[in-house]
Amino acid sequence: MSSLLLILLAAVLVSQYAPAMLGTRLFEATDDYSNSVGLALASFILIAAVAIIAYGIDHAVLRPFAIDYLRTFVVIIVIMTLAPVVAASMSKLGSWTPVHWPLVLVLIGNPAVLGTALQSAVAPDFSTALWLGIGIGAAFAALLLAFATLQARVATARVPRAFREMPVAFVTVGLMALALMGLTGLVRD
Repeated sequence: MSSLLLILLAAVLVSQYAPAMLGTRLFEATDDYSNSVGLALASFILIAAVAIIAYGIDHAVLRPFAIDYLRTFVVIIVIMTLAPVVAASMSKLGSWTPVHWPLVLVLIGNPAVLGTALQSAVAPDFSTALWLGIGIGAAFAALLLAFATLQARVATARVPRAFREMPVAFVTVGLMALALMGLTGLVRD
């Protein structure tokens, strides 16, 4: 449970700061929070869809033919196929007009998508895979939006020059990790 929370937190950090460090925007004509909402929605859709498809491919093709060793390769191909579809559909879902390739690269490189797909592929039944995809997608979106909100509040706060930008972001992520680690004992494995 705690490893899953740390994976989600790392994915949020990478998804939030990778485009900023490259100097690109994921969506045209949006502010930072709206950009994060679009990324959260795109990630939620991709995680839920990949979880369901990975379960179906694993149980319909890989297990019957005893080629389970190809699971990771097949899941990566599924992610690389669905990410451009999700990026193309984002302009129809709201006010987000994606800058196509930066969004696709962030979605493909999201470790939460790969981790969810690999976990849902070995789920015992379809409903478990479905709820795993929806749950992790919603948790990722909530963490991403919480981090974007914290980042917006820190941007207006008086922060010493040495801690502006990335240092305060790492401190914020560390505090979020400590808060989430407090939830570790709530669910028994």
